[in-house]
Amino acid sequence: MKAKLSMYYTIMIRKLLPCLFILGCSQAALAQNEHKMSDTYQLPKDSLVRQKLARWQDQKFGLFMHWGTYSQWGVAESWTICPDDWVTRTGPYSDDYFTYKKAYENLQTTFNPVNFNPEKWVKAAKAAGMNYVVFTTKHHDGFSMFDTKQTDYKITDPKTPFSKNPRSNVTKEIFNAFRKDNFMIGAYFSKPDWHNENYWWPYFPPKDHNVNYDPQRYPERWQKFKDFTYNQIEELMTGYGKIDILWLDGGWVRPSVTKDNDPQHYNQDIDMARIAKMSRSYQPGLIMVDRTVTGEFENYTTPEQEVPDKPLSYPWETCMTIGKYWSYVPDDEFKPSRQLVQTLIKIVSRGGNLLLNIAPDRMATGI
Repeated sequence: MKAKLSMYYTIMIRKLLPCLFILGCSQAALAQNEHKMSDTYQLPKDSLVRQKLARWQDQKFGLFMHWGTYSQWGVAESWTICPDDWVTRTGPYSDDYFTYKKAYENLQTTFNPVNFNPEKWVKAAKAAGMNYVVFTTKHHDGFSMFDTKQTDYKITDPKTPFSKNPRSNVTKEIFNAFRKDNFMIGAYFSKPDWHNENYWWPYFPPKDHNVNYDPQRYPERWQKFKDFTYNQIEELMTGYGKIDILWLDGGWVRPSVTKDNDPQHYNQDIDMARIAKMSRSYQPGLIMVDRTVTGEFENYTTPEQEVPDKPLSYPWETCMTIGKYWSYVPDDEFKPSRQLVQTLIKIVSRGGNLLLNIAPDRMATGI
């Protein structure tokens, strides 16, 4: 993005403008319609949450950004350090998992996004008709893009070159810049943390994307991870201004269930009720998106890379990439602008929102 959105995107947003004005008006009534909720969706009991949810449904179009140390290598966000057997690793460290993971985590020492300028991103997003933003404050790899006090694996740590920059707390800078232009603010946060010793305990090798020990067998260790997660989210809820959406990823971190033929072997309950109560005490009306985990903490659903074939009876958002990848990957193949416009039309006409992911590239990382 070179601290701005790509030229391709600039062309695309000019084409979107007329559609957005029309759709914003024609779908207002649809968003207000009451439908019989599905068996799994639970309408929030809190009136402030319902009010904010109704406002969010009117936004229609948002910007999603995956950005972290992985952007330097141009690899899929976080997943190359996951030992799932479908993961592909390339490059000089790829022959040995532990060598690769060490080199990946060492990217912290070279992360220096000297061209960081969120105001340019705001300008381009506003021109596109976008009305809300969701930023990755922490992905599964555990690298925090905010000034957390819970770990030194963060952008503001002295080991990270960019920590010397006055705008090093990029989450705060991004939220402040978009908030000044009246965007709704969403904080993406990964529930799993593959860097944290209480999620991937070094005593055992990681086996897949899940916790690598049985939380019920080692409850004190799991409690430490729950507290770590709680404390990081509390930091985001108290030190970053008004937050409208807490967008929680990593749906396998949940009470033990079997879902979609994917048995979860361990109970990874992080006490969402406690997190939600705390979060809303600081951010009244906060929309909780405990995505793919049905129940009271999934205030809207988030089909990924797909559009429902008909209107849904509950609030929803399609999260979709502008190319093939969520993070910056060299030579990514962007979707044609016509296809993106048609996708937006389909989504809004069916009562949903489009959260379009556009990842900052290696120029934004100063490489």
